[in-house]
Amino acid sequence: MGRSPSGSAIVADHTVDACDAGVEPSPAAASPLPSRLRPPRLHHTLVPRPGLCSRLSAGSAPFLLVSAAAGWGKTTALAQWTAGEERPVAWLRLDAADNDPVVLLACLITVLAKVAELDPRLADALHVADPPVWETVVPGLAAAVGAARPFLLLLDDAQQVAGPESWRIVLALVDSVPAGSQVVVSTRVDPPLPLARLRAAGALSVVRGAELAFDRTETEELLTLLDVPSSASEIDELLRCTEGWATGLYLAAAAIRARPAEECRAVVRGDLSEIGGYLLAEVFATQSADVQAFLLHTSVLERFSAPLCLAVTGRDDVHAVLQHLAGDNLFVTADDAAGRWYRYHQLFADFLRAELEQREPGAVADLSRRAGEWYLEQGDVPRGVEYLLQAGDQTRAADIVSDAWTRYWERGRSETVQRMLQSFSDEQVRAHAPLALTAGWVYSALGDREKARRWTAVACRLPADDSPSPDGAASLRSSRALLRAAIAPDGVAAMRADAQLAARLEDRAGSNWHAEAQFHLGCALWLTGADARAERHLQVAAREGAAVNSSIELAALGFLGLVFSDRGDWEQARLYERRAAERLTALGHMSHRRALPLLLLQVRLLARDDDPGLNEHIAWVAATLDGMVAIAWMTVLACVSVGECLLAAGDCAAAGPWGDRGLAALREGGDAGVLDARLQRLRLGLKGRVSEEISPAELRVLALMPTYLSVAQIADRLCVSTNTVKTHSKSLYRKLGVGSRAKAVDEARARGLLPSQ
Repeated sequence: MGRSPSGSAIVADHTVDACDAGVEPSPAAASPLPSRLRPPRLHHTLVPRPGLCSRLSAGSAPFLLVSAAAGWGKTTALAQWTAGEERPVAWLRLDAADNDPVVLLACLITVLAKVAELDPRLADALHVADPPVWETVVPGLAAAVGAARPFLLLLDDAQQVAGPESWRIVLALVDSVPAGSQVVVSTRVDPPLPLARLRAAGALSVVRGAELAFDRTETEELLTLLDVPSSASEIDELLRCTEGWATGLYLAAAAIRARPAEECRAVVRGDLSEIGGYLLAEVFATQSADVQAFLLHTSVLERFSAPLCLAVTGRDDVHAVLQHLAGDNLFVTADDAAGRWYRYHQLFADFLRAELEQREPGAVADLSRRAGEWYLEQGDVPRGVEYLLQAGDQTRAADIVSDAWTRYWERGRSETVQRMLQSFSDEQVRAHAPLALTAGWVYSALGDREKARRWTAVACRLPADDSPSPDGAASLRSSRALLRAAIAPDGVAAMRADAQLAARLEDRAGSNWHAEAQFHLGCALWLTGADARAERHLQVAAREGAAVNSSIELAALGFLGLVFSDRGDWEQARLYERRAAERLTALGHMSHRRALPLLLLQVRLLARDDDPGLNEHIAWVAATLDGMVAIAWMTVLACVSVGECLLAAGDCAAAGPWGDRGLAALREGGDAGVLDARLQRLRLGLKGRVSEEISPAELRVLALMPTYLSVAQIADRLCVSTNTVKTHSKSLYRKLGVGSRAKAVDEARARGLLPSQ
């Protein structure tokens, strides 16, 4: 085997920090592996960089951004700096899984517990179906951080995270750290944060590649440590050609040791990427054919262990080869303290992958497929899917996602589910019926209305047969019927037919899908006037939901409360409200439609009690409607419930917009069953109240609004001043609940105050 120079800790990106290099946590647990929570191990062969460490220590801004391309020594520089820090250091290496805010928060809670006193309930709050991320967890974490003694929170490899919600969490911590504390982000690309605002506020310090570059003294020390004799002029030339780029210097030293210095120095010129490519080829060429084959075949892996390499390469000497490569510092470094996991330096990995594709074009797919299957056996679905797609096996990957998504979803890992879905093209999703149904279910429950509209339309039109559904539903036909019942794209009458079909197909009492079918059938029956039958199915949904899906229980209990409040049985309604509220507390904050029936029930109870908290609760209902995918009958139910309460309280100005919103939803959604008549009664009630409130003078102005007359012309016609017309117009807008002349005309016609066109 060829000899490589020692000293991979010389630059940060050669010796990486210990991180979650292994298997992503199962859906039931988002806690990080211990290896993600430690800085890298610094080898004895290390160039001291006191000047750089002093510059890092000199900054007092709460946010320190270290941003440079691969190979500039970010991680090692930070590890050297923090090794001499008096402040406690919380180190977290970020991973693609941290694009899910729940995963990132679990990691932050674990690592920040070393430097701050955290409420243990914060971690517990992440283990619910809809974690209260912004309602409870982030504020609690920020408060604890703000009360801590000065510390450093270092987030390494931050280029792995692009999700805006995850970066919002980081920004919340930056805004909360006490004086003397810092959040340090090490990345290859600038994060999506308001850097200009932070800089203007004096809250940001930035270190880039030029400041990380090796100076002449450090270059000379590096060559001495690597036993590469060089003259002063040769050091100057090498430093000039590499611009102090740590990886370029290291590669040059490796190449010089393998062949005459004159040959190597002659080509260490020009673009840094060209220098790196040449020198990497030189280092690779010094290895035996056996080692070269191992390097090429494992280059498809982002990180690797002996068991994974065994599965991918089929070689029985993987332990010995890994130990040799790590010991020889061939751009292979241990990723954990126990030496179980490794990774290649990014530049070396890129070189090896390009070399593999050139030498063995068909090998990438087979090697990636083996890696994907290995990760699936370990229970790491996201990484398994990633490698299967890298292998071009879209069908197998789609089967896996369709099977696993509910397990992640039920643990609050919606971002992880979305990330898996987004790894497929639209065409691939459409071509795979179970995956298209998954997309329909997922996006119908989230706030992205455009994606929800697109994918629910696709899923609801799918040809679906009675073959088993991977996600646990009785069949694809059943899953499609349930989805249609949940979103009611064709109105309430079709919703009832879909719900009845789903309830007939989902005949396994006690299963999650049976409870889901019972809930939607109960809602559909109530909407079509079968009140008593609806109650029975909702009771089943609540009972079974308590055992298999608490969010179904929450929705069913809230809806039962609405049913009994409609009957005037307020005692029973309050009983269901208490049970549903207890379930909501246990689940954490839920902003989606499962919590809406409870919110509407609470609005009715608060209005009945003349509670001053009514308006705040109505605002909560409005926010919930705005944040969820529009479902016509649910929007009408909310508008009727709130509008009736406001009308009864005599607040027509506030009730009017709810009636308008309900009418708009009804026009878009077709029908809302028994709610159609209630909405009509609400609007007639508003019409009567408003008609009484509008004065004769205002009615005269209103009568001229449909014309093309200007304000001045209307004033001339009525023999009043323009100010009087403006005053009457503003009063009309307020009473009609509109904001413009055209809308006032439309609303007045709808309420019978003006003749139809």
